[in-house]
Parts: sequence; C-alpha cells; structure tokens
Amino acid sequence: MRKITLFIYVLALFGFTHPAKALSESQAEDLADLTAIYIYLKHDCGYDKIQNTQIQRAIVYFAQRQKWDLSNYDNQLMLKLNQLGYDDLKGINLPNEFKCRSLARNFLSLLTYVK
Repeated sequence: MRKITLFIYVLALFGFTHPAKALSESQAEDLADLTAIYIYLKHDCGYDKIQNTQIQRAIVYFAQRQKWDLSNYDNQLMLKLNQLGYDDLKGINLPNEFKCRSLARNFLSLLTYVK
C-alpha cells in the first residue's frame, strides 16, 4: 500500500503543480479512474514494467484528446481521487485474473500508442 501511495504521489508530481480550476469534477474523476487502472495493472496484475512516465503520457494524451485544460491540475485532489479509484478497483468482487484481463484488453493499447 505504501508503494502505491508513493507511486501515485510521484505520478502527480510529474507534471501538474497548479490548483485545479480548469478541470471539472467529472473530468478529474475520469483522469483519476484512468490513473487507478494503470496503477492496478502495474501493481496487481504483473505489468510491473509499465513505466511511470509512460502512464503520465497516456493520462496527458487522454486529457488532450478530450480537449481538457490541464494547466490548473491539483496534485492533492488528484492524489485522493487516484487512491479512491484504486481502492474501488480492488473492491470489485470479481476474480483478480478476470479484472486484470479485462483491464489489460481495454486499456493497455493507449500505453502502446503514446510510447
């Protein structure tokens, strides 16, 4: 759990340091959920070779494709939302193998696209 919290913190520090005003609440939640999926894949599904910078690029790419303004992204808010999203994923009552396969099938392609 400590590694995951540290990872989320480092990820948040990578690029965004201003208070959140540009992102709506739902946009921030979408970014946090996407981040949580990659963290889950990395730490719970054996995709430990996914680099933090690759995850960051995927998140930024996703936001840019949605035409979201990230100039005022808030680290503290996102840390909380990322952790909530990760906890939600862990709490889904499905076999881990099934969750991992489903998430990998639906979300790993974005990582390969932004390499």
